[in-house]
Amino acid sequence: MKLLISQLIEGPNSFHFESQRDSWMGEVAARVGKAGHKVLSPLVADLSLTKLEPDYYLRGQMSFEVEQSCARCAEAFTLPIQHSFDVALAHVEHGRVKSVEIAGESEELDVNFFDGNEIELGPIVEEQFFLSLPYQAVCKDSCKGICQQCGKNLNVEPCACATGQKLSPFSILHEYKLS
Repeated sequence: MKLLISQLIEGPNSFHFESQRDSWMGEVAARVGKAGHKVLSPLVADLSLTKLEPDYYLRGQMSFEVEQSCARCAEAFTLPIQHSFDVALAHVEHGRVKSVEIAGESEELDVNFFDGNEIELGPIVEEQFFLSLPYQAVCKDSCKGICQQCGKNLNVEPCACATGQKLSPFSILHEYKLS
C-alpha cells in the first residue's frame, strides 16, 4: 500500500487494514506464510500516521493469530498476537540520507528513510509482523516439555525414566573425597 504524502493532512491520519479486505495486507500474509509462518486469522492493522513535514511518525497496533511450535513439547498451538509499534519516517531527497536529527522523545523509535512522494506500508507491516513473534513460544506456562531420555510428551503421560535418578556429568565428582 502506497500512501501519497500530498494526500495526507497535517497531523494524525488514521487507517484500518485487514488481510481479508485489503489486497496488499493479503499479500503480506501470503509472504509471511511463504516464510514458514501459518497465519490462522485475519491480519489486522490499525495505523495512525502523523505528518510533521519533513518527518512522519507511524504508530500502529497489529493483531492476528499464528500457529507456533512449542519450545518445550514441540506441539503445534495457536498463539494470539497483539503488537504495538512506533516507527519514525524521515523524508529524504533523491535517496541520500542527510544528517537527520531526531527529537529526544523519538530516540526510542525505529527510523525508516524514504524518498519520493509516497510511503510504502507493506514492508513496514511485514517487518513488524516478524518483530512481534516471540523467540521461543510456549503453549502454556505449565508445559512440562518432553522427556530428554525417551522423548515422550510429559503433558500427555509420565514416562518411567522420568522417575529414575537423573545422571549429571558432575555425578562422578561424588566419588572423590577432599582431603
